[in-house]
Amino acid sequence: MKYSRRVEIFEQVKAENGKFLLSVLWKLAGDRELFTEAMQYALLGMWQHVEKLNGQKAQSYIYRIALSANSKAWRNRIGKDGDFGRVGLAPPQYRWAKAHPTGSEKSPDENLDRSELTMMVKQAISQLPAKQAKAIVMRYIEQHDYQTIAESLSCAEAGARSHVSKALATLKNKLTTFTQ
Repeated sequence: MKYSRRVEIFEQVKAENGKFLLSVLWKLAGDRELFTEAMQYALLGMWQHVEKLNGQKAQSYIYRIALSANSKAWRNRIGKDGDFGRVGLAPPQYRWAKAHPTGSEKSPDENLDRSELTMMVKQAISQLPAKQAKAIVMRYIEQHDYQTIAESLSCAEAGARSHVSKALATLKNKLTTFTQ
């Protein structure tokens, strides 16, 4: 595809779907800095796949691009170990919980250190059956949709949902005993 035609299609798609992209990314990010970074990744993704965005399924592709861009921005922010570091880098729901305590806080001696909790979660995931562990990581850490998980696990989408659900139930049971 010629560069001039590529630019023309890109500008047309951006004009037609710009508001959609903005709203999806803002809902996913919820943070101005993260939103800005995700928007850059999304625009790059749109540019790279501009030939797919010329049709009726353009919004579907843009939505997938937005999900991938948001995931990449979060991975860049939290790092490979999943530790948020400073509270200001945590996702909005985590920051809100820190800023609005429930009043049932325990003394520092009774609270689990965040790194200990991270290690417990990693250990609990490693004890899951292989397909459940892969499904939970793909869904909540890599933020893939169920169709992608199903393809990766060579099962139906319902099977992928089942693996994620069973993994969540197992993790909830294991981790509840540690935090009580």
